[in-house]
Amino acid sequence: MSPRGKQPPARVHSALEASKMLAHRWPIMLAAIVSIVLFTGANLARPIVIQRAIDDGLLADDGQTLVIAAIIFAALALAVYVFQAASTYLTSWIGQQFLRDLRMRLFGHYQKLSMSFFDRQNSGRLVSRMTADMNALTDVLNNGFLIVIQSALLLIGTVIILFTLSWKLSLVSLAILPPLVVGTALFRVYSERAYEVVRDRIADVLVHMQESFAGVRVVKAFGREPHNMRRFSTINEDNFEANMRTVRISSLYIPLVEWLGGLAIGMILYFGGRWVIGDVVTIGTVAAFIFYLDFIFQPIQRLSQVYDMLQSAMAALNKIFGLLAVEPDLKDADGREVLAGQVLGRIQFDRVTFGYDPENSVLRGVDFTIEPGQRIALVGATGAGKSTIAKLALRFYDPTVGRVLLDGHDLRHLRFADLRSAITLVPQEGFLFSGTIRDNILFGRPDASDHDVVRACRTLGIHDFVESLPDGYDTAVSYRGSRLSAGEKQLVSLARAFLADPPVLMLDEATSSLDSRTEALVEDVLGKLYSNRTTIVVAHRLSTAKQADRILVIDNGEVVEDGHHADLLRQDGPYAALYGKWAPTPAAADVL
Repeated sequence: MSPRGKQPPARVHSALEASKMLAHRWPIMLAAIVSIVLFTGANLARPIVIQRAIDDGLLADDGQTLVIAAIIFAALALAVYVFQAASTYLTSWIGQQFLRDLRMRLFGHYQKLSMSFFDRQNSGRLVSRMTADMNALTDVLNNGFLIVIQSALLLIGTVIILFTLSWKLSLVSLAILPPLVVGTALFRVYSERAYEVVRDRIADVLVHMQESFAGVRVVKAFGREPHNMRRFSTINEDNFEANMRTVRISSLYIPLVEWLGGLAIGMILYFGGRWVIGDVVTIGTVAAFIFYLDFIFQPIQRLSQVYDMLQSAMAALNKIFGLLAVEPDLKDADGREVLAGQVLGRIQFDRVTFGYDPENSVLRGVDFTIEPGQRIALVGATGAGKSTIAKLALRFYDPTVGRVLLDGHDLRHLRFADLRSAITLVPQEGFLFSGTIRDNILFGRPDASDHDVVRACRTLGIHDFVESLPDGYDTAVSYRGSRLSAGEKQLVSLARAFLADPPVLMLDEATSSLDSRTEALVEDVLGKLYSNRTTIVVAHRLSTAKQADRILVIDNGEVVEDGHHADLLRQDGPYAALYGKWAPTPAAADVL
């Protein structure tokens, strides 16, 4: 923080953070800088050798001087090659190490952020930070950084040498600097704005593509391909226009640099020729000036070309470090409170009020206790608050008012590692990661043995199913388990939870995506999974609620009824009305 308590500008903050990440690599950076300086020095010396060869060799008719000049020039050319190769390798090595560390830092930061952050952010934009923005940085670190340093040193060294050779010709050469400076300043302002827009448009393209691929079944089911094409056409056109704006800016600036360079050479030939006749300068000096002018305009031209790249990279760096500056909404506990001994699994909601938007509460004064080993079903209409209760029990969010406790401990005082080992979630849709079936089952307990995996699958009744796959437990699972049916994915997800063996199990109606045959296969095993552990089921089926020890009826963010299925029916309250609504149709009575 600055003395006034304000954050530094985004560019300054990004530069400082990048410098911190590079600080410990100073020996390699020093070697790279030395290589660049030696390359620049060898390059700058070559026109001086040409000047001496002309003035002291050709014009003086001295063959020995010409031979010596040729040998020195060849040695300088070799030095340029060696030191340029070294500087290119070293700067690229440093850049790739920086990118490797930055990717790990960004991915690690994603893992620490709270669920509320992912609710607010589009996953496509988060992926864009790791892909498109990283690619922009790669371009700069592989080429741009080296070009900037080399060009800057060449430019500064050339100006110094020119004034040493002839201050009069130097003033003539520098007469073109004012229009060049003005043109460069305008180019900088307009291109910076243009590249910020380009980065946003690229992110829009990635977001739309990611959404289209993820929801391809819905798109095809509703025949919305033409709509998707029209929408993408608009996004793609915006991206095209943003990039063309940068092209238009560059197409005006780069030819200006070329024209000014040609003008400067013409001025040197005119004034230099007249001063050679008047014995003010030598022919070799004029020749050296023409060579050195290339060292002025070539760096400026290269800097102007790489400026687009630098702007794009700086915009990317600002977005990445801006994201890294986001603090998690939920802080991990300091570990002063621990779950000592065996976790009993007593869950208590103590007058809990919560809203995703603080102005609009989803839950209001929720107060109940789940005793160890109880199986609780949460029922209610869509949007009543069932899933929100489950998220608070998992500490995906913290209550606005009140407390959620596990075995008497406020969840806010427990470390995430302890809490996650005590409570396991089985979502409605079994989510599988790329890898093998075994990898996915081990996800909840990585230290388990192959024997433990097989035993869990045998107990759950899916061992034969896994063995029937092409490679058994080593069968590769593609993105989100797309090769498996919804029921098969859920079976693997249940095996993952069973192997983890948590004291508290949270299920978002884990059998709702299974067909009747597959559901029957796992129901008996789920009974074993429920035993001796606290279970909270977000119930979408009345058949699930009927089997629970207690049913909590949620309506408009409040627990309006609490009891067993039969007792609630006798009370003829909200649950009875809900059940009666579906009971007349046997098929429908199973769904809530």
